[in-house]
Amino acid sequence: MTMRRLAYRILDPHEHGRGAAAFQTAHHCFVGGGIAAMVLMTIPGLDAVQRVALQTVFDVALAFFALEYLLRLYVIPEAPWAHPGRPWRDRWHWLISSASLVDVCSTWLILGATALAIEAEPVRLTSVVWLFKFVPYSAGLSLLANVIRNARSALLSVLLSFVIVLITAGTLAYVFEHQVQPSTFGSIPSALWWTIVTLTTTGYGDAVPVTIVGRILAGCVMICGIGLFALWTGILANSFAEEIRRRDLLRTWDLVTKVPMFSAVGDGTIAEVTRLLRPREVPEGYVVMRRGEPGDCMYFLVSGEIEIRVRPNVRLGPGDFFGEMALITGRPRTATAVATKYCVLLTLHVTDFRHLAARKPELTEAINREAARRLAEGRHAGA
Repeated sequence: MTMRRLAYRILDPHEHGRGAAAFQTAHHCFVGGGIAAMVLMTIPGLDAVQRVALQTVFDVALAFFALEYLLRLYVIPEAPWAHPGRPWRDRWHWLISSASLVDVCSTWLILGATALAIEAEPVRLTSVVWLFKFVPYSAGLSLLANVIRNARSALLSVLLSFVIVLITAGTLAYVFEHQVQPSTFGSIPSALWWTIVTLTTTGYGDAVPVTIVGRILAGCVMICGIGLFALWTGILANSFAEEIRRRDLLRTWDLVTKVPMFSAVGDGTIAEVTRLLRPREVPEGYVVMRRGEPGDCMYFLVSGEIEIRVRPNVRLGPGDFFGEMALITGRPRTATAVATKYCVLLTLHVTDFRHLAARKPELTEAINREAARRLAEGRHAGA
């Protein structure tokens, strides 16, 4: 592996190796420390020692992100989407990406202002953009972006309803209240502030209708606001659940096809198996199962390495499975399994195993054949 490839893997937010984990820890600490220093430096009355300490923390974080930016620019030709033999084209694509613009609008803007001796504090406040550096490391935020994109039609329909209610209610509030409260409802734009506060059920109380008709209008606006926000919440919750199901299905499908036992079966069988198997990630040193405990599931190893602690110990690699004997016999586990590397597993619960055995006997036969082969070779027989 080349040095550039190794550096790319360390900087990749989706990697789980020791180097990547160490970099991610440092990255998150510098983001948190840099923003905390920026926030605390706005407190008036700090003495010189405190201000110097905070400025030092901020400057170290700034230097770290500048170095990170240059390293990412260097290693980007190693990205999976990169074009072989065209590194500068890949670097240009990354330079105009949102990830690059986050640093341009904060790190490099602050460094440029410092070099030009521009007033520090207003420019330093742009470091709040560093918060967006957490986005690539958060699957949830990426998922939320997909949810909003997929549900944009329904969300825009509710937004249009919100605007219709807002302008209609603001106009009616102006008609009913402008004569008795000209300072608050003297124009439709002024009345819109009250309408927004009421429609969102915030109710600051700085603008309150005093006429009977105005109060009836206020009650209707509150009810409309509750209904509209309930619609938004329902759409987002529904879309979020669908996106999670879709993502898990695709991910599990991809993992299932990597297991040799499943790769040779048809798509229909894989689809059924995918609905039953659940992906699970475990770190190095994690005890997946213990000897003597009830066997409630079996495991398929997609990546990494598992050590089965029997006499002698057995190492399992990608494509192997373990824990099936406890499901077949109903007896407690006969061995302990420990992850010796970061592992991606697929788990099959005992209830789903029995359903699968009834529907797909060829798969259970394959499991039994593999277990028999291990016994014949004197290897671990499934725990």
